Amino acid sequence: MAISPSSPPPPINVIAPNPGLRAGGTAQLLGLAGSQPTLLTIDPPWTPLFKGQKVELTCGDHNVSVSTTWYKNGKQWKSTASNRVQLTLSDEVKHQFRCRNRGFELSPAINVNISNAWLVLQVPARAVLEGDALSLRCRAWKDTKLSGVQFSRGKVLLQDRRGDELLLSPAKQEHSGRYHCSGKMHSVIPRWVESSPSELVVQELFSVPELSVEGPQERPEGSALTLLCATRHNALRPHLTLQHLFYQDGLQVAGPQLSPQHQVPALLLSHSGSYSCQVQTESGSVQKRSAQRIITVRRVPVAGVSVQAEPPGAQVVEGDRLVLSCAAAEGTGPLSFSWHRQGRTRPLGTGPRYEIAVTQLGDSDHYHCTATNGISTAESPQLHVTVVAPVSNATIMVAGTEAVGAELVRTAGEGLALSCAVQAGTAPVAFTWLRDGRELGTGPTWHLEALGPEHAGTYQCVATNRVGPQRVFRAHSPTLLIVVTLWGRQRVQALAVGLSVSLLVLLAATAALGWHFWRRRHPAATKSQHRDPTAPPARPAPPVLSTDPSEPEHSNVLLGTPSAGDVLYSTVTITEQRGGASPSPCGLAAPQEPPITYAALPGPQGLQRLPSDSYENTPCA
Repeated sequence: MAISPSSPPPPINVIAPNPGLRAGGTAQLLGLAGSQPTLLTIDPPWTPLFKGQKVELTCGDHNVSVSTTWYKNGKQWKSTASNRVQLTLSDEVKHQFRCRNRGFELSPAINVNISNAWLVLQVPARAVLEGDALSLRCRAWKDTKLSGVQFSRGKVLLQDRRGDELLLSPAKQEHSGRYHCSGKMHSVIPRWVESSPSELVVQELFSVPELSVEGPQERPEGSALTLLCATRHNALRPHLTLQHLFYQDGLQVAGPQLSPQHQVPALLLSHSGSYSCQVQTESGSVQKRSAQRIITVRRVPVAGVSVQAEPPGAQVVEGDRLVLSCAAAEGTGPLSFSWHRQGRTRPLGTGPRYEIAVTQLGDSDHYHCTATNGISTAESPQLHVTVVAPVSNATIMVAGTEAVGAELVRTAGEGLALSCAVQAGTAPVAFTWLRDGRELGTGPTWHLEALGPEHAGTYQCVATNRVGPQRVFRAHSPTLLIVVTLWGRQRVQALAVGLSVSLLVLLAATAALGWHFWRRRHPAATKSQHRDPTAPPARPAPPVLSTDPSEPEHSNVLLGTPSAGDVLYSTVTITEQRGGASPSPCGLAAPQEPPITYAALPGPQGLQRLPSDSYENTPCA
């Protein structure tokens, strides 16, 4: 039971305030937009205080003197040019003090109780935050000596004491409550006294963190995960530095770190689990952990499986290398691949690549690959692989039989069918026909219903196939000479035409010889006549033809002076004799031609006449 003294207790010694609570530094680090609250401190920093005790209030930084407005019990109390004020507590009441520096917001309140009891339990006058160094004091009036001090919270006796102080460091929220103390006070008459209860409130230094997940909690494997550990600071300690830790299934996976974020760039199935985060002070005196969040990582089904070939298009020349590659557009792994060929049950191989080092014609087929991640499986579309054999050994066939030799003789008017074949070559194969080196046509066959002289020449076929648009293979057949001959009536007609021409040539030659000999026998006829020298030279007169109808007419077709190498030709005109036609000795209806010799005469340079220059038309025997 508390006993009131007969006179007010004297003031006690002033205890220096905590330097870490200076207002200037606190206000500077609030980080709030606009004005910031000012921190108010009191010295001595305890409540309750004894009646008549002197105290000093400081608004803001102890080292800065600025004009200050003071408030007491909710009303404006006074204004001072300094940020400090001293006063004596004379009223046995509860006082609330606040202040404001110019340019700052109103400070938090400090509550100070005034007691006139013999014994009091003092708690800090300023706000107590988690993690603070905290002690409670049991004080007697005029600092009278005490012994056997005991501290209690409600009816629970507390043992953590040192003399007349109860140590509760670091402060925790569970330390909040009503405390009192008791002890033996050694005054004139020693007696046991007990204080009135004092209220202790420990405020949050920061709130319990909340763990948030960006996006859904069920996420596909391979996606990114961002966790945010959010907490709220107490406005009285905005400068507080906190550390963040992250846990999965109770095991620490990140931190301690200043950043409240934790990122996983690519989730795996093993990242599925229960996540939480912890926020703590640098010393670790205050630690708070969030509630758990369940993260589920699921495999992405395999889809979009495709096969790529090298060379592109999966067309390869026999003997070259072929490489097939398998890929999946979707699906999280690890992925497994297998290769398959149409019509075969056993796989050809495993892995994302399948290679045939030396391809053969038998490798042409449909291929596909299968991809699986252990949960889902997908197949690629079929890829048709074509192994191409270049064309080789092209030959020309006649009526289905290979042409033998380099010459083929055919009679005019006959039909002819040529075909081109190759010994090797993958379809499609194109064929081109050449005659005398010029393109004649295309196709595997060349067909004519009736041959003529214009069809004679050297023939060849060219076979072509390709791999893709770039690689082209060609095979040229041996050349074949086609000779077109004339037989029967056509040949007789040709011989008749030839003989007629020969007869005309012989007639011309004979006329020229006759004229030559006539001039030699009649030189006077060729002498020049007297003429006027001033007259222009007369053109030589043509030779005089005989008027005898039975004698042939000759005319020289070469005018002017012959030069070296010129050949003289003459035409001879035969006039048919009058009278009935005699039967042809050859049995022909046409009259018999007289025997005439045609000759080509050499020029004036004395060229020798060759026997082949004379032709003779001889009647039938």
